[in-house]
Amino acid sequence: MSISPPQPPQGPASQESDRLPITELFTSIQGEGGLVGTPSSFLRVRGCNLRCGWCDTPQSSWEPTGSLHSLEQLVHFCEGGPRHVVLTGGEPLLFPQVARLSKALAVQGHHITVETAGTVWCDDLHCDLMSISPKLGHAAPDRGGPSLAARHEETRWAPDIVARLSAAFPTQLKFVVRPTPEGLAQDLDEIDEWLAAAGLTELPAEKVFLMPEGVDPSALPAAYQLLSTAAHARGYRVGPRLHLTLFGHTPGT
Repeated sequence: MSISPPQPPQGPASQESDRLPITELFTSIQGEGGLVGTPSSFLRVRGCNLRCGWCDTPQSSWEPTGSLHSLEQLVHFCEGGPRHVVLTGGEPLLFPQVARLSKALAVQGHHITVETAGTVWCDDLHCDLMSISPKLGHAAPDRGGPSLAARHEETRWAPDIVARLSAAFPTQLKFVVRPTPEGLAQDLDEIDEWLAAAGLTELPAEKVFLMPEGVDPSALPAAYQLLSTAAHARGYRVGPRLHLTLFGHTPGT
């Protein structure tokens, strides 16, 4: 198990600037956010600066797997595929190469969604939709000891970065919330803190998605019902997790 911060690929500078550590490449449908149901190519980067206890992609964080791919290989993978491309992780904005990749994909006519926790800024990025998922307090790691928990807690809270990303790109916010009455109430209070700290209280409410924590498809209907009450009261949107409904908790979907 690796819990150290991800590092860029090692080697000659020419190789480092042209390669990305990738956990998986696949074509599926977008399961979350405003583009839910849209056919998309997914490029999942290996490496994350957070360690969420409920992380649903541990292969890109807690237990990293995958290999190095050149930017040319990644662009080629997307050629002939869906117009929409999702750069996800892990945390894709940790790697400066992602900016070059995003521009190369844009030249090919792709719509680029970047999925990020909103803790890192990346210069010279092309992004058509910045999908930010700020991590709430209940994401604290349940393993790795107090030093890891402290590092995660310090890193996850970056409202200045969220504000900067939101000002630069079309944005949606996806908050993973607990599907229990008490947990949801606490999480909604923390969402208020996030929006205030990032100066986003005027962000249209329909750009804020509430997504239930968990990867059990059978638990989703009850979770959606609970979240719908809060969404109705605040004007937020319930964030479906369509990929779980269609495919279960399966890598490559």
